[in-house]
Amino acid sequence: MINLKHEFQQMIKEIENQESGDIYKLKLISTTQPYLLAGIDTLNMNRQLYIDLGQAAWEDEQMKSLPRWRGLSLDIKFFERMGPLKKRYFLVLKQESEKSPEIFEDLLQNLIEHLEFMTEGDTLFSVVFSVLDRWRNFFSRGGYYLLTEEQQRGLFGELYFIREWMNKFPAHPPLLIEQWEGPMSGRIDFKNTKYAVEIKTCVEKLRKEIKIANEKQLKLTEVVNKIYLYVCFIEPNQTHGQSLQEIVEEIRGILSHRSERLLLKFNDLLMELGFKEDEYKDKLFFVHTEEAYEVTEDFPKISDEILPAGVSHVSYSIDLNHCKAFEREIDEVFKM
Repeated sequence: MINLKHEFQQMIKEIENQESGDIYKLKLISTTQPYLLAGIDTLNMNRQLYIDLGQAAWEDEQMKSLPRWRGLSLDIKFFERMGPLKKRYFLVLKQESEKSPEIFEDLLQNLIEHLEFMTEGDTLFSVVFSVLDRWRNFFSRGGYYLLTEEQQRGLFGELYFIREWMNKFPAHPPLLIEQWEGPMSGRIDFKNTKYAVEIKTCVEKLRKEIKIANEKQLKLTEVVNKIYLYVCFIEPNQTHGQSLQEIVEEIRGILSHRSERLLLKFNDLLMELGFKEDEYKDKLFFVHTEEAYEVTEDFPKISDEILPAGVSHVSYSIDLNHCKAFEREIDEVFKM
């Protein structure tokens, strides 16, 4: 897999060791289609990526439709010769702001990874469009932001469930990643055709209270007719447990051996959450125990059917001490 950050670092070192040279420094980084070149503007060190389009350029309407934002420029350039390539058109993505080059590198790295995993049903345009659209939405939400303590704890619970599932089923493809809807603001954290699992974390073992976001979160429907609650009793710790960064890296390590496509999906979902690398190394989380509950029609919950007209977005807490009749074996949840 191409490590674009490393390529840029090497190019910058070479530029610094040269007394004079060209305005742009280019390096071929992919020898399979689509051919890719990394570029550096030697005047300001802004990053660039050249994507080979072949001997026909994209239509003007296609270029106009590509998602854009401040700090990114998109253009098509024709080159009589570019390294070993002759008479080719290239889509050129350029960093236009000297601020935060590492975020622009993240964008280009993400685009390259999606290009590497193109399927027969994908077109180059559709892949570029979808990646740029995802990043435009990312920036419109404010880019990277620091997760609150409650959000960190909730994310750790979801990652813990993913890690435990993959360890329990080492021979199965990790399709659980495709069923992870939490980062996409889904009603339920994990959902497949059989049932759904909502992950909850609880800090105080004595109180055993979990928070429910709204009156629709635990609603049973024809589409979601079985819901399990997977509850992790977590203690923030300074000496024992794992940090968010550590459990992310552990999951990435497992996925890299089992499905690079799903590893890419996992990283995309982390981006949707605004997860910033190396920001969550210090705080450790230790899972004391896990409990599972089945949400049936009789499970204590608030539903929209019982609320007065005009009342909505009702959040509430459930005391699990009163839910013993609905407690299930942990393995029953992992059968998804």
